[in-house]
Amino acid sequence: MKKILIVDDELSIRRSLYNTFKRDYQIETAGSGSEAVNKIKGDDFDLVLLDQKMPDVDGLEVLKEIKGINDRIIIIMMTAYGSIESSVEAMKLGAHDYILKPYELDEIKIIVEKALRYQELSQEVISLKAALSDRFQFSNIIGKSKKMQDVFQCVQDTAATTVNMLILGESGTGKELIAKAIHYNSRRHDKQLVIVNCAALPEELLESEIFGHEKGAFTGADRRRTGKAEDADGGTLFLDEIGELSRTIQPKLLRFLQDGRIERLGSNTPIQLDVRIIAATNQDIESALAEGTFRKDLYYRINTVTIEIPPLRERREDIPLLTDHFLSLYAGAHHKTVSSLSSEVMELFMNYSWPGNVRELEKVIERGVVLSKTTVLSTDQIPDEIKEAVPAKHYRGLTGKTLSESVEVLEKNMIKEALDETGGNREKAAAILGISLRSLQYKIKKYFS
Repeated sequence: MKKILIVDDELSIRRSLYNTFKRDYQIETAGSGSEAVNKIKGDDFDLVLLDQKMPDVDGLEVLKEIKGINDRIIIIMMTAYGSIESSVEAMKLGAHDYILKPYELDEIKIIVEKALRYQELSQEVISLKAALSDRFQFSNIIGKSKKMQDVFQCVQDTAATTVNMLILGESGTGKELIAKAIHYNSRRHDKQLVIVNCAALPEELLESEIFGHEKGAFTGADRRRTGKAEDADGGTLFLDEIGELSRTIQPKLLRFLQDGRIERLGSNTPIQLDVRIIAATNQDIESALAEGTFRKDLYYRINTVTIEIPPLRERREDIPLLTDHFLSLYAGAHHKTVSSLSSEVMELFMNYSWPGNVRELEKVIERGVVLSKTTVLSTDQIPDEIKEAVPAKHYRGLTGKTLSESVEVLEKNMIKEALDETGGNREKAAAILGISLRSLQYKIKKYFS
């Protein structure tokens, strides 16, 4: 139950307010400023109704002392000597609201209820921001592979700066997750991260989405609308799939990057903004530059720092970690007891090429958890395309081979790939392949000596 302190030198007012609020809140009263300060020091209050004119200590002085003890407490000033000057002074010192005597009790009840609700919402926002920040700490992005550690280091080195960044990676590799990690570990973390998917909207709507428009700018524009760039002022604008931007919009984005100004559609008035740009694409940006579909000057503006996220097939040693994470996540979400994979499933996962990358692995795990009736995920819950698939590059050199010869070629190709991915680390390669170190050493001697 919320706790309120009523401070007034008139006993009748204290009693009246006490009776008004006693059913809904815990109530304490104080007849002087010094008594109020002592009570604040010894107890935890949510709100104070504070008289401005008291004989011992002026209400504004009490306000300052209370805020010095606990800035979270909401203070509503009460006075019969209201003036614009005293109202402004009280608000400057941290008062939440100002009530003139005489007041209606119903009126003051509404003001108190709104103030306490505001306090709750403010605390929720603080908690949500803290949760978001924690969710996107580097330690919560999963990957122990050398390539992912390099990504983490780059994020750590650049997050606190204001440079524009370009994130490259195939669909499903986690580009948005990295963008969020950059934002929530930057000095802009208490401002908005605004996300625009450049591939999700047609060209005629995308420009308005980013830059906004004035009323009457085009058919259907019945009111002014701010764009995502304005929404991100002071924070970060994440332009996902920037490679999909048309040649019409690209120069407008370039101008924004050059001078920090935008113009809403239908307006010639520039608006100055402070926005950090993080862009991402799954396209081959070098080919787009060579073909002229993406402007070189825009590319140079957005890629002050470039982060390239490796596809899952190039960091197979992360698959067991990711698998454990998604198993735990979805077992909890779907109230299941499944907690591990069978060795056969792990072998399938380690040998599959994962064209959909981490996103595909996540969906496969969730599907398996939902279908599983035991504590161990088995091949029965794994899609046929994974059970039947062998990475295409492993078929090299199989033409005209017998079955036993083909098996040897496949083994040799997979061992070479695992050794390449781990920089020659045999223990890690054995883990990727799902065999013992001794077996791997034997096969290396057999195929490569």
